[in-house]
Amino acid sequence: MSEFYRTMRKLLAEHGSVERRTDTETGKEALFLDGRFIIGDDGDYSQTERIKAEPVLILFGAGHVGKALYDLAMLQGIRTIVLDDREELLTEQRFPQAERHIGPFSKLLSREYDAISPYYAIFTHGHSYDKDCLRYALSHKSAYIGMIGSKKKASVQLEAMIQEGFPEDDVSKVHSPIGLSINAVTPEEIAVAIMAEIITTFRDDRNTISIDGALLDALADKKGMTVRIIEKEGSAPRGKGTMMFVTEDGVYSTIGGGAVERLAIRHAEEMLREGIDTDIVDYGLESGGNTGMICGGNLRVLFRARG
Repeated sequence: MSEFYRTMRKLLAEHGSVERRTDTETGKEALFLDGRFIIGDDGDYSQTERIKAEPVLILFGAGHVGKALYDLAMLQGIRTIVLDDREELLTEQRFPQAERHIGPFSKLLSREYDAISPYYAIFTHGHSYDKDCLRYALSHKSAYIGMIGSKKKASVQLEAMIQEGFPEDDVSKVHSPIGLSINAVTPEEIAVAIMAEIITTFRDDRNTISIDGALLDALADKKGMTVRIIEKEGSAPRGKGTMMFVTEDGVYSTIGGGAVERLAIRHAEEMLREGIDTDIVDYGLESGGNTGMICGGNLRVLFRARG
C-alpha cells in the first residue's frame, strides 16, 4: 500500500475519521487530523473532506434478531461478522455471506477481528454472555456498541462496566436498550430499529465521505491507479469523494458504473501502460459532452498512480 493510504487506514482505525484536503487543479492531496498535517503533498488545497470507513457489523448472537439484522445488512452491502457458540444456528445456510465464527464465547472473545470501523451488536442467549461481549466491545475501538435488553438490565450491566474501570464517558455511549424506539415487537421489527440506529450513527454528517475497507485492503499489496471524483455538478450517479482502484488484474469498487466509469477505467489503464502518475479529467454528462450521455451534470476525476 502507498504510505498515504497505509496512513489513512491507521488513522481511520484509531480515530474513526480523518480529513483529506485536495488541490483540485493539480491533484495534490494530504491528510490532516484535527487540523494537523499528517502526510501528503504541499498544495493550495481547495477542497476538504471528512472521511470515515464503511461500517463492519459484528454480531454477537445468531438467533432470530441476529438473523434479521444480518438480512438487512446484506441488502445494504455491509460486511458482517457473526459470533455464536451454537453451531446449529450459525450455519452457512442461514448466514451465507457472513464471516462466521463458532465456538465458546471465552474463545471467541480472546481474539481480534479485522474491522477498521466495527459496529458491535450484542444479543446472545444469556445475560452473562452479553456482559462478556460488552466488556470485549468496550475494550476495543468502535464506532457503535448496542446491547439488547430491558432498561433495568441495561442499567445493571452498564453500571457493572463502570465499576470494572471502564470510563464513564465510553459506557454512556453504549446504546442499550439497542435500537431506535419504534415500538418494535418482532425480531424483524427490532432489526429495523437497530439498523436505523446504526445508520443514524454512521450518517451523522451527510457531507462525510465513506470509503470501503476492502478498497483500502486492495491497496495493501497491489500497484495501480486510484480514480476519484473530486468535483460533481448536476445529475451524476455518484458524489464527490467516490473512488475506485484500477490494477492490471482488475477493478476494485466503483465510481457509479456506466459510460463515465468505462471511460475512466480505460484512461487509468492507458496511464498505467504509459507510466503517467497524475491526471485530472472532466467528464460532461450533458448532450454534446465527451461521454455520450444526456442526463446532465459534470464530473471532475482525479487519477493518481499508487504502489
